[in-house]
Amino acid sequence: MSFKVLSLNVGRPENYSTDKGELRSAYRKQPVTEPVYLSSLNFSGDEQADKKHHGGVDQAVCLYPANHYRHFEKEYGMTFPYPSFGENITVEGIHECDTHIGDVFTLGEAEVQVTKPRKPCYIIARTHGIDDLPARLTKTGFTGFYLRVLKEGNVSQGDVMRLKHADPAGVTVANVNDVKFNDRNNKEKINQIIRVEALADDLRQSLSRRL
Repeated sequence: MSFKVLSLNVGRPENYSTDKGELRSAYRKQPVTEPVYLSSLNFSGDEQADKKHHGGVDQAVCLYPANHYRHFEKEYGMTFPYPSFGENITVEGIHECDTHIGDVFTLGEAEVQVTKPRKPCYIIARTHGIDDLPARLTKTGFTGFYLRVLKEGNVSQGDVMRLKHADPAGVTVANVNDVKFNDRNNKEKINQIIRVEALADDLRQSLSRRL
């Protein structure tokens, strides 16, 4: 399985105005066409304003499926240019329903592993001036997801993500979203998720507390 990187995006924290006041965030990333080095923590030139909730080895890369853009453009009757959802890589053909926690992909010279779904937050709503956008992302399950870096290296726009190893547990990103947002107290599903070795540690702890 292979998926093309349509847009590679980086950004640093900035102050910008929204309809609800000023916001400091690195959400408004910009596409780059030259190769960018991916380290264990992030892409070169990419930073986070809120390091408590963003960044770290389990959230080194934020991926968003390009296919979801068409859904939200139709729903809201507006154009969302890449990377409107604050992602580092906008990837064609990949989906939360078909991607497992622990799946390993080659990405340019690098190698990455799926760790957890992305949790849409208020910054998405504030940046676009659409109050219900985070809720729509969680309801559809079109959240995107995070990657940790197993091997560092250069990545370029147009590179292809190739599946190197599918996690044998078979727990998809969509399965995790279902437990996070819908079937919140299903002990059987929670136990299945937290047993996945590659799961991000903070999410494992959060789900374990539900038990």
